[in-house]
Amino acid sequence: MRSYECAVILHPAVNEDGLKASTAKYVEIIAARRGEITKVETWGKRRLSFEINDQPEGHYFFYRFRGDAAIVAEIGRHLRIDEQVLRHMIVRDELAVGDEPALEPATVEATMRAPQTEEESRPSFHRDRDDDRGDRGFRDRGFRDHDRDHREEGRRG
Repeated sequence: MRSYECAVILHPAVNEDGLKASTAKYVEIIAARRGEITKVETWGKRRLSFEINDQPEGHYFFYRFRGDAAIVAEIGRHLRIDEQVLRHMIVRDELAVGDEPALEPATVEATMRAPQTEEESRPSFHRDRDDDRGDRGFRDRGFRDHDRDHREEGRRG
């Protein structure tokens, strides 16, 4: 079984009971398809970097689980038709080693956690990405120096 991470942003008007029902719904889908839930956490209501459906805020939830492609397809289908979901994304968790303990579906509750650093605030699928895309100013200076050297050679000869 592969490990996956699912990020879900729920509508800000959803009350506490709705949040618990939503969590239970997706945990039940994973458990019914013989998947294993390894972690469910929430960051609570946070401001979005851009408005989605005219909403400036949303409730953030993260699910980590192990399962097959059928589970991913089924969760994706339910997330697409759920009107409370503003955005969702399911990715393969490359950092999981596969020996995380599975949680009992009946006792799963979302643990509250706020990101401590900017590195932690990015989902795991962005943590390994090489963000060094070059220093634009450094590249530009290189071109100018090259052009200047070329012009000086032309004056000499």
